[in-house]
Amino acid sequence: MRLSEFLTPDFVVTRLESRGVRGVIDEVSASAGEAGIGPAEIIGEKLFEREEAHPTVMGAGLAIPHATVPGLSGPVIGVALSGEPIYFGSSELDPVRVFFILLSPPGHEREHVKLLARICRLVRHEGFIDQLEQAQDALGIVEIIQAVDDQHV
Repeated sequence: MRLSEFLTPDFVVTRLESRGVRGVIDEVSASAGEAGIGPAEIIGEKLFEREEAHPTVMGAGLAIPHATVPGLSGPVIGVALSGEPIYFGSSELDPVRVFFILLSPPGHEREHVKLLARICRLVRHEGFIDQLEQAQDALGIVEIIQAVDDQHV
């Protein structure tokens, strides 16, 4: 299972403008809506519910907001970069520079968990977060992810 199978440049936010949880979720949800993934309002609602229940900050500058969203045809991955680190939830948690957003329809729980694990594996790759931050555009971000993804079994 490769991330590139679920990732599209249309669902990449190269520079988030928001500085808080609600704003970031609104921005990535709007991006998903514009990319034709699903209704931004429903995606935002599901992502926010998940963040309220359990924050998705992973440390090392990464958060993986994820949710089950009815009406999707299959899992999809988006990426968002912040120009400056964002406290995504509690200020006791590491500030976030890179967000991987994972959305899956009901019934795809096994695939959802495998994709979460794959994202976690890839972000441990030396310099990965820094490479993403240096990308010039959405296509560059996708290409970096694909290159690192191809290096892992």
